[in-house]
Amino acid sequence: MSLLPIRLSPLAALLSSSLLLFVAGCDEATLGPQTRGSVQGVVQDAETNAPIAQANVTTSPPTQSVLTKEDGTFSLPDIPTGNYSVEATKTGYDARAVQVNVQENQTTSATLLLERGDDFGEPSDSLAVEVTNWFNDRINRDSTGADSIFADVEYSARNVGDMRIRAYEVYFEIETGQGVFSREVGGDSLASGQRDLGGFRTLVRAEATAVRVTDVYWEASAD
Repeated sequence: MSLLPIRLSPLAALLSSSLLLFVAGCDEATLGPQTRGSVQGVVQDAETNAPIAQANVTTSPPTQSVLTKEDGTFSLPDIPTGNYSVEATKTGYDARAVQVNVQENQTTSATLLLERGDDFGEPSDSLAVEVTNWFNDRINRDSTGADSIFADVEYSARNVGDMRIRAYEVYFEIETGQGVFSREVGGDSLASGQRDLGGFRTLVRAEATAVRVTDVYWEASAD
């Protein structure tokens, strides 16, 4: 039995086309635009409540990484809504994290109180090192190839002891979404009270989410 061709009236054809467009757009409409909010907070010394400047603040799942200001405050603006762990790290302190819920068009508050670690350096311990700034640099030299990602890190090393430092080494840990990378840098000849401002650039497999100092080593001058 052969099938007869079906002819639609102009009105029926228009309604059929509209129905197809509606169905095709359902998935996109169901997903909807991504909602966003913000986190603002402060990092303080747990014992004295003094603000902690230049503390590194990150989130899990990863969104942004920022350093606290001189008054210990930080801001993570325009991040997707949802539940996050917000962590603060600072050389000489134990890391601390708090749980927050970011809601649409709302600013969520977070206070992180850091406790001094067992190895917190007093001035007589001679060398104080901290990460002062870092960022990811994504480079694509070939539009058909994959991006190369570099972590650019800046740090401060200061002689807080009473004797001259002849040489020192600093060990860094760079945390990414695909593992942790280590980097070692060195310096020399730091008089008492003198500060070195240094930096390095290293290739990583994925964007860095946190950079921290894991250890330092120094030798006193014989003079």
